[in-house]
Amino acid sequence: MKSAAAAETLSYTCPVEAHISFQMLNTRQCAGCGHESGRTEKYLNLSLVSKDSVSQGLLEYLKAEQLEYKCDCGASESWQRRSFSTLPNVLIVHLQRFEVTPFFTVKKTHEAVSLSTELLLSTNQSAEKIKYSLKSVVSHFGSGVKSGHYVCDGVYRNASPENGNTCWATYNDDLVQETTVSHVCQQRQTTAYLLFYQKQRKQEGS
Repeated sequence: MKSAAAAETLSYTCPVEAHISFQMLNTRQCAGCGHESGRTEKYLNLSLVSKDSVSQGLLEYLKAEQLEYKCDCGASESWQRRSFSTLPNVLIVHLQRFEVTPFFTVKKTHEAVSLSTELLLSTNQSAEKIKYSLKSVVSHFGSGVKSGHYVCDGVYRNASPENGNTCWATYNDDLVQETTVSHVCQQRQTTAYLLFYQKQRKQEGS
């Protein structure tokens, strides 16, 4: 697309790169000497282990974890932590609903996860908290990876911020029904698979 646009002396911006892609910094710190090394990686979504809530799953994801790593100082343990280097306009959260069993089969988990309607995120460049609001939920109904049915709930595209919590719709094949974010968060706790959060604009004077 970029090459085609350039040939026509036009510019092209990939919507995925512009709105969904973000970068995270993986930092490893030696438990002995404190030496740090970092690696920046590009992501299109966050894949979270199902916890009591999406917010808790995010905290667990960002929490430092202990690793076995041989450092030049002789220490064999290190700590690794993740942090946002950049933030997307739309954050896609993937809830891990499928896991591999000891018998190398895949099973679906049905743990209830409280769907947070708002998330507060910050980067490693600033302590400022950026608010994200839930705009859509994709749910998987079924018992396994080879079968099932997907249903999408989402806010009306042109809903005002004041009505964003009430102007929602459920899209189930050709059936479209009105709903609310509170109803969605209540009904989709065991089926939610993908969550879409949109970055909120700063209010003037804030």
